[in-house]
Amino acid sequence: MKITMEEQVKQLVDALHEAQQEADKWRTGAEIYEAQATELQETMQLMAEEIDQLRKENEQLHQVAKQQGQSTLLTPTQQPEIAKQELARHKIIEDALINKIQQLEYDLANR
Repeated sequence: MKITMEEQVKQLVDALHEAQQEADKWRTGAEIYEAQATELQETMQLMAEEIDQLRKENEQLHQVAKQQGQSTLLTPTQQPEIAKQELARHKIIEDALINKIQQLEYDLANR
């Protein structure tokens, strides 16, 4: 069975089309991961800003209470160590997403 030149060209064009579709899937996946990593980073930044704001408000409440001679003060229910652990967990997730994006980009570039 001989394959004609026309059939060979068609097979090559089909293979190229399939490879382009696969590359598009990887590119889309990388874009999704990048968007998720960016969203996670923005969320972490908002959380850090909120924690700072709450810390400042808490300090102001303590100062007002001291000035008024009140002995009952509000104390945070969450220990700072827990907040640090949560931020560390988010950082690990962010690093994993960034690593996955870089791996996808590398794989895409080597296809």
